[in-house]
Amino acid sequence: MINYIQKKVVRVQKEEKMKRKVLGILLSIALVSGTLMGCGGDSKGEQDSTDQAQAAEGTSDEEATGDPVLKKGDYVIGLSNSYFGNTWRKQMVDAFTNAAEAAKKAGYISDYEVQNGDNTVNSQIAQINSFILDGVDAICICAASPTALNSTIQKALDAGITVVAFDSIVDLDGVYTMDYPWEQIGKDSVDFVADKLDGKGNLVVVRGVSGAAPDQGIYAGITEALKSYPDLEIAQEVIGEASATKTQEELTKVMASLPEVDAVITHCGGDAIGAVNAFEQSGKEMPIIIGDNTAEFINWWMEQDGYDTLSQGSTPGCGAAALWTALDILNGYEVPEEMMLSVPHVTTENLKDYSGMSAGTFVSPDFTNEYVLENIIDAAKENEN
Repeated sequence: MINYIQKKVVRVQKEEKMKRKVLGILLSIALVSGTLMGCGGDSKGEQDSTDQAQAAEGTSDEEATGDPVLKKGDYVIGLSNSYFGNTWRKQMVDAFTNAAEAAKKAGYISDYEVQNGDNTVNSQIAQINSFILDGVDAICICAASPTALNSTIQKALDAGITVVAFDSIVDLDGVYTMDYPWEQIGKDSVDFVADKLDGKGNLVVVRGVSGAAPDQGIYAGITEALKSYPDLEIAQEVIGEASATKTQEELTKVMASLPEVDAVITHCGGDAIGAVNAFEQSGKEMPIIIGDNTAEFINWWMEQDGYDTLSQGSTPGCGAAALWTALDILNGYEVPEEMMLSVPHVTTENLKDYSGMSAGTFVSPDFTNEYVLENIIDAAKENEN
């Protein structure tokens, strides 16, 4: 992404240099014409020269920035991240930061700021108040709670600050939201397991970050779907916090007391390989483990013979999507208040497409502004119609 922007900037600089040369030549011609024709010169000729000079000097916004929407700007954008305790969140912050650096280099923003919290509402309230005092133009929020931040966010809206909530969103009018279909993720996990187990078996459910919208949504989808499968039972729940290490620790604590486990439904944020490690360490038979689209799980899966499961999850690159969306809004592009992010699904049929994933990465598209405009913003507009 950064290399793409850099190439655009270099190209534009070269074009500007050539256009200045052309402008100089045209101005020289105009001066010579004026000298030869005297004060009674042809006004149409003078206008033509002026028009030519302006045409040589001027460029469209897209030519100047390499983007069909974004213009050079003095904007400052803040990221308010409620939690920084797992790989997914760290990669999300990295995605935001990399996009912000590219935007700054291209001249779309003058600066940006990142604040990470401790998963408490109070720490995030302090973050948002700080951004309000600093007078930022937009705040991107990955929230600790869907509602507990609302009064503080309203202060930001009242101050004219654009607010984009993503992944862990808030429920407040005036806030742009970029959400995942969390309940559907939970339902799809249960439906897959039910199909493989003929609707009967013991489940372990790994919860995510407590209080966050993803955990609440996925769990709601799981419990709703289980109503259709009375012989599928939750034998144990653990809090994995979307962390491989935490998930392994919590499962290890209860492993001895567990009945035979037929499937583990993970949270989709980095915990699946933790479940794998816990069962391998215990010596128990490996159950069906619903994956989370991490390289660690995908690469482990590829090494298994005949192992059939489903891997799905949110994409930490959405941090970049939030940054570009905030900028598109600031640049006057029409953006719907509610947008949906897609969830990549990895199955036995397409597993080989993801071979060679680098450690510490997730299955994720490249969230350039072009991608965001086409696949998130404009797609949401079409769904409204």
